[in-house]
Amino acid sequence: MSLPNILFSGSVKNVRGEKGQSPYVFEFSDRYSIFDWGGMPDELDGKGKSLAYMAWMFFDILGDSARWRDWELSPKLKEMFEGNEVLTDLRENGAIHHCISLVDNNGQEVKELTNNLAVKAVNVYHPESSSEGGVLKWDYSKYQEKLISSLVPLEVIFRFGVPAGSSLMTRIKDMDYVQSLGLENAPKEGDRFDFPVVEFSTKLETLDRYITQKNAQEIAGLNDIETKRLKDLVSIMAVRLKDIFFEVGVELWDGKFELAFAADLDADGNRKFMFVDSIGPDELRLTYKGQQLSKENIRHCYRDSKWYAGVEKAKILAAERGEKDWKKICIEELKLTPPHLDKKVVEKFSQMYKGLANQIAAKFYGKGPFEGAWSMDEIYNKFQ
Repeated sequence: MSLPNILFSGSVKNVRGEKGQSPYVFEFSDRYSIFDWGGMPDELDGKGKSLAYMAWMFFDILGDSARWRDWELSPKLKEMFEGNEVLTDLRENGAIHHCISLVDNNGQEVKELTNNLAVKAVNVYHPESSSEGGVLKWDYSKYQEKLISSLVPLEVIFRFGVPAGSSLMTRIKDMDYVQSLGLENAPKEGDRFDFPVVEFSTKLETLDRYITQKNAQEIAGLNDIETKRLKDLVSIMAVRLKDIFFEVGVELWDGKFELAFAADLDADGNRKFMFVDSIGPDELRLTYKGQQLSKENIRHCYRDSKWYAGVEKAKILAAERGEKDWKKICIEELKLTPPHLDKKVVEKFSQMYKGLANQIAAKFYGKGPFEGAWSMDEIYNKFQ
């Protein structure tokens, strides 16, 4: 017996299974991807197993209704959410998610380290694109059919602050947009928010676009009740996740969730949401004593490179031409590809993933899975 065939090969993980049939198996690799490039030339030893294990832990913790009932809300959150139907549902049933279990290379459930995470299958409906006057247009009409058991075509981004490198700073000149986020004034780098700011971007286009909540509601086919439920769910989940990291000495600044329309409807026929994909440092911006513990650390290594400048230029050229394949422009026209990193730098990033997995596992499950991995303080010192 072995794992099913590869259904989709992504930049950092393969999805194995039979289309539309549960389970799928996420096969996490040691590859990493930044700036939407796809797999980079180096690999980070242990990254795949770290991400699989962390995804399983977070889904397990957040899906546990007892842990939600034990969670103590701050006075401000009690005022905002006590009696909220989303929080009530989480306390009664836990978060809906697609995770089934960790599995070995034979598809059998295991508790030890593995690259493989078995998940429930959901349908994915990619919008068709067309070019009008050199501008790409996307057809989301399928989502007006009130789909269930299918991917929501959005990434939902939450922010507890504006650390260095936050993309929010590129959008704050538009005060209408700033105010649509619930902010009275344009934020400054270093600002922190008492409650998460929620943004939306497209998920299934060639390049993700930040969009307003109204645009997000329209393209995903959400009614007002579903939109509020989605935003409340993401906000509460983000605060809960922030508290989980706080318990291990790590600060959560921002992150993103991917969700699917769940199979079950509420009593009024409105849809609920299921957390899908993964939850871990590749989806989150984390710091330990101010030191980055996420892909932002890796991004910093490339921001001054000719390749990164080429990526930015290629994306602009593709948008101006109404073309999808900006990466082809970067490689073939600009003659630029990502450089290798120094081996010592690669080792630091490998240990970053393993050390974080150990820290969370030790706190919530009694023991870290990676023997010999660096402690959080060792990781911090190595990055100084």
